[in-house]
Amino acid sequence: MKGISNILPSFTRIGLSIICALCITSNVFAQDRKANVNVKDVTVKELLRAIEAGSTYTFAYVDTDIDLTRKVTVSATNKDIETIIKEVLPGVNVEFKDQKILLSNKPAASKSSVQSAPQPVAQRTVTGKIVDKDGQPVIGAMVIEKGTQNGASTDIDGNYSLKVKGAATLEVSLIGYNTITSALTENQTKEHFILEEEAIKLDDVVVIGYGVQNKRDVTTSVASIKAEDFANAPTTDFRESMAAKMPGVQVLNLGGQPDGNVTVRVRGIQSATSGNDPLYVIDGIPCDSRAFANLDGNDIESLEVLKDASAAAIYGSRASNGVILVTTSKGSEGKSEVNYNMTYGLQQATKLPTVVDSWLYCELYNEAAVNSGRPAKFTAEEIANYRNGGTNCKWINEIYKDYASQQTHNISVTGGNQKLSYMASVGYLKQNSLFKGPNYGYDRYNGRLNVSHKVLDNLTVAITSQFTRNNIKDHAYWTDWIIEQCNRMPSIYNIKNEDGTYNYPSGSNSNSLERLETGGYRRSVNDDMSGTLSADWTIVKGLKLSLQGGARYLNNNTHENRKASDNPLAGDTENHISESFNRSTKYTATAMLSYNTTIAEKHNLGALVGYGYEGEHSNWFSTQRVTDNHDYDVMVGEVTGSDKTPIKNASNASDWSLYSVFARINYNYDEKYLLEVNLRNDYSSYFAKGNRSGLFPSFSAGWRLSQEDFWENVRPYVSMMKLRGSWGLVGNNRIGAYQYQQSVTVNPSGMVFDNTSVPTAGFSSANPGIKWETTRMTDIGLDLGFLKDNLTLSFDYFNNTTRDILVNLSVPGIFGNGAPISNAAKVRTQGWELALNYHFKTGIVNHNVSGNVSDSWNKVLSTKGNELHYGSDVTTIIKEGYPLWSYYTLRSNGFFQSDEEAASSPHPAECEPKAGDIKYIDKNNDGVIDDKDRFIVGNDFPRYTFGFNYNLEVKGFWFSMFLQGVGKRSRWMRGESVEAFHNNNEGPVLDFHVDRWTPSNRNASYPRLTMGSESKNNAMKSDFWIQNAAYLRVKNLQVGYSFPEQLLKKIHFKGLQVYLTCENPFVFTKMKGGWDPEYNADGSGRAYPVARVYSVGLNVKF
Repeated sequence: MKGISNILPSFTRIGLSIICALCITSNVFAQDRKANVNVKDVTVKELLRAIEAGSTYTFAYVDTDIDLTRKVTVSATNKDIETIIKEVLPGVNVEFKDQKILLSNKPAASKSSVQSAPQPVAQRTVTGKIVDKDGQPVIGAMVIEKGTQNGASTDIDGNYSLKVKGAATLEVSLIGYNTITSALTENQTKEHFILEEEAIKLDDVVVIGYGVQNKRDVTTSVASIKAEDFANAPTTDFRESMAAKMPGVQVLNLGGQPDGNVTVRVRGIQSATSGNDPLYVIDGIPCDSRAFANLDGNDIESLEVLKDASAAAIYGSRASNGVILVTTSKGSEGKSEVNYNMTYGLQQATKLPTVVDSWLYCELYNEAAVNSGRPAKFTAEEIANYRNGGTNCKWINEIYKDYASQQTHNISVTGGNQKLSYMASVGYLKQNSLFKGPNYGYDRYNGRLNVSHKVLDNLTVAITSQFTRNNIKDHAYWTDWIIEQCNRMPSIYNIKNEDGTYNYPSGSNSNSLERLETGGYRRSVNDDMSGTLSADWTIVKGLKLSLQGGARYLNNNTHENRKASDNPLAGDTENHISESFNRSTKYTATAMLSYNTTIAEKHNLGALVGYGYEGEHSNWFSTQRVTDNHDYDVMVGEVTGSDKTPIKNASNASDWSLYSVFARINYNYDEKYLLEVNLRNDYSSYFAKGNRSGLFPSFSAGWRLSQEDFWENVRPYVSMMKLRGSWGLVGNNRIGAYQYQQSVTVNPSGMVFDNTSVPTAGFSSANPGIKWETTRMTDIGLDLGFLKDNLTLSFDYFNNTTRDILVNLSVPGIFGNGAPISNAAKVRTQGWELALNYHFKTGIVNHNVSGNVSDSWNKVLSTKGNELHYGSDVTTIIKEGYPLWSYYTLRSNGFFQSDEEAASSPHPAECEPKAGDIKYIDKNNDGVIDDKDRFIVGNDFPRYTFGFNYNLEVKGFWFSMFLQGVGKRSRWMRGESVEAFHNNNEGPVLDFHVDRWTPSNRNASYPRLTMGSESKNNAMKSDFWIQNAAYLRVKNLQVGYSFPEQLLKKIHFKGLQVYLTCENPFVFTKMKGGWDPEYNADGSGRAYPVARVYSVGLNVKF
C-alpha cells in the first residue's frame, strides 16, 4: 500500500500539470493573434496562406464573392492579424472561431445585444452557411438538432435553415469531413460552420529502411499496418491480421498448435533452395521469424512491408524476399497514460477428418474385402449391433479436448515531457493445448522498456529493450506420430477398454491417447533478450549523425522425459531423458549521416550515407540417455555408455559476419516530381574470398499528377493521383555459414568388420565458387484518391528475375558423392496487387471498407538444361518453362468401366486393374504406365489471394469483420489422408469414400474400394489425389462498445472498451475429407488443427 500511495500522488501531479499546460496553451491561442508578414505583389489568397504558415490559424470564407485575386503588398511585424486583413479587405468581417478565421461580407452577430435582450423560449429559425477550409460551400451536409430527428441539409450554396427551440445543440456531418457540434444560446438565430476534412491517409508517415517518409512522397511499394489496425481486430497472433490487410503478403498457417509457427511470403517465392522468408527488422535489429513471432502485438506501433527493390535494396543481400520493419511503441511528450488489455477465450478444433460411423465402415470394409478377393469380415448381425448403440469411436476426436482456454494480458505505461519520453510494458499469453494430457500448452512472458532522452537541444539518446520467455510443454513424441494412428484407426474400436486400460487394436502396439496422457513430456524454455542504444546528433540544421548499437541474446533449453508404457502389450518400452541447449549472441552496429534541405522553396533534397555491421556466434549441444525407469526426471549419476544404457551426444557451433556500406538520395520538386536512389554493398562471410562482396543498386521515381495546375478541374472528382515506378537489384544469402567449405562427418560406428564397429569419416561435396543469388525487381504502381481521399485505390505490377539460384545439379554415379550446390538456375516471378479503402458515413453510422487481391506466379527460365526431381510420396520437379516445385506425376483419366477395358488399356506392369479402377494417360504410348508417363500437373502455390475488412461504428458500438482466402490452389494429399484402407491398414474410411465406384454408381468420385495388393493401381502417385484447396475463411468477427467520455470522467478513466470476438468461425472450401485448406505440411494430414476461438476482451485507459 505504501508503494501505491507514493505512485498515486505522482500521477495526480502529472495530471494537474497536463491540465495546467492545456489551459496555458488555450490562453496563448486566444491571445496570440499577431503575425509577421513581408510579401510583395501577391494575391490576397497568397497573403492569407503566408499568415497561416506563420501562425496557428487557418482561414475560411463564408462568402464566395470576397476578392482573393487582387494583388497586394504587406510589410508587418508583430501586427494584429485582424488589422492586416481589414487593411487589404476593407468592409470584410473578421471572426475568430477556435483556430479558424472566418471571413464574410456580413456583419457579425452582436453578442451583447443577445445577452441584453433575452427572449422567451420559443421556436425560431436558425440559418447559416457551411463551408470548407477554403471557404467553398459544402453541399449536402446534414445539420441535425442533437438528440432529435429534426434536421436539414445544405443547398448548393452551403446554406441551411432549421427550426429549433431553446438552447439547442447542432451537429453537422458529411462523408469525408469531421463531424462537429455547436451549442446555441436560447435566442441565437445565426450559426456558421467550417467543416474540416478527415485526415488524409496518404499523408501518414511510413517507416522505410533507415528512416521515415510521408506516404504521399513514397515512390516504392510499401504496405503498412498501424497500431489501431491491430486494435480494431485483436487476435492471439497478430501475424494472422497481415494477410487480409496487406496485398501481396501471404501468411501460411502451419497448424494451430500452441507456439505453432506461420510462414510469411512476400510476393510469392524467388528461390529454390535458399529460403523465401523475408528479412525481419525490429527496432533496427535484423532478426529471424522467431523474434517476429515473439512480439506482443500490443507493443507494435507500426509494421511495414517493403516489397519492391527500391524499398528493400537498402538492406541489400537479404532483401530479395522483401523486408518487414517493426517499430515498437514509444512514449510521447505531454501525455501520460496507463493502458490495460485483456482477452480470455476458449479454443475449439475447426476441422477434423470426417471418419465414417462404425456400421457404415463395416459395410464398406466388406465391400473392399470382396473386391480384393477376400471374405467379408462383418456379419449383418454385427453391423446391426454397431448401428444400434455399439462402438462408434472416432479416435481423432478422442485425443482432443472439446475446449481449451487461452488468455492474454498486457499493461503499458507511456509518458513524457519535453526532455524525456518512455514506454514500459509487460505482457503474458497463456494458450492451453487442445491435446489431452498433463497441462500441455504455451506460456509467453514479454517485457519491454523504450526510453528517449533529449540531452541537448540537438542531441537525443534513446534505448529500446525487450525480454521474452517462451515456456512450452508438449508430449514427448512427435505430433505426426500421435495423429497418424488416429487418422488410420476405424471407428469400430474404443480408444480405451471398459476397465480403463488403453486399447491396442488393429495390429497396433501403441495408443496415441496413452502417449499423450502417460508417455512423458517435453518442455522448452526459450529466452530472447535484445536491446539497442542510439543517439541522434543534429550537427547543423538539416545535417544529422545517427549512431545505433544493438545486441540480441538467445538461450533455448529443451528437456524431454519419455516414459515407457506400463502395459506389457505396448511397444513403447524405452525410457529416456534428453537435454539440449542452444545459445546465440548477435551484435549490430550502424552509423549514418543524413542531410535534408529545401532550396528555393520547391527543391527538397535528402541524402544518407551509412555503415553497418552484424555478427553472430551460436553453439548447440544435445545429450540423451536411456534409463531403466522413469522414476527420476534428471540424469542421475555418472554413466558410461553401453548397449544397455546408450548415450547420444551431439554439438555444433558457427560464426558469421556481415559488413555493409549504404547510401540513399531523395529528391522532391514542389511535391510533384519524386526521385529516390539507393545503393548498398555487402561483404559476407557466407561466401569464399573473392565472392563475398555484393553491390545492390536501385532507383525509383514518382509523379503526383494531382498537384499539377491542370488537375484543378479534376480534383473534385479525383482528389489524388500518383504514378510511380522502381527498378533494383537485391540479394539472397540464406545458404548456411559454411556451404562453400568441405565438411567432414565422423561416425563412431560407421561400418562393421567381423562383428566389430569401426569409425568412419565422410566428406561432403563443396563448391567454393558459389556466390550471391540476385533478384532484379521492376515495379510499376498507381495510387488514386476519390471523395477527398476517403476512397483510395492502389495498384502494382511487378516483374522479378532471380539469377544464380543455388541448386544441387545431378552428377554421374562414378562421382561417388552427393552433388555440390551450384549457382545454376534462373526464375522469373510476376504478379499484381490491388488494394482499396473506403471510409464513408450514413447518418450517424461510420463505415470503413477495405479489401485487397493479389496474384503472383513464377516460371523457371533456366536450369542449364537439367531437370531436378524431388520427393518420394509427393514428387515435384524443377524444369525450364514451368513453375518451381511443380507436381510431377501420372495424369488420371476417369475410371475403367469394365474388366475388358481395363485389361486392354495401358496400365502398370505390376498389377491387373479391374472395372472401377483409376485409368491413366499413356504419355509415351508404349502400352505401360510408369514414371515415363508423368506430367507436370500444377503446384502448391496460392493464387489470387484476397482479404476483406469491414468496420462499423455508431454511438460507441462497433462491429468488425475480417475475411481472407485463396482463389486458386492445388494441394496433393497422400496416404491415409485420402486413401481408403491405406497400406493394407484397417482404415481409414472417410465420408467422401462413400461415393465410390460400383456397377450401379459408375459416375462416382472415388474408385472402387480395395485393400492390400489389389490397391496397387489406384495407389499410384497421380493427379487424382490433388485437391482444390481454394477457400474463403471468416478470420475474425467482433462486436464491442466504447463507454462515453462523460461517464468515464466520473470514474477517472480515459477509455473503456469491452468486446466479443470469434476467430476462424467459418471456412468455405471444396477440400475433401475434412482437411483444412490452410494445411501446409506434407499432405499426410498429420497436423494439429486450426483453432476456432471465442473470446471476450477488455481495454482500459487511465
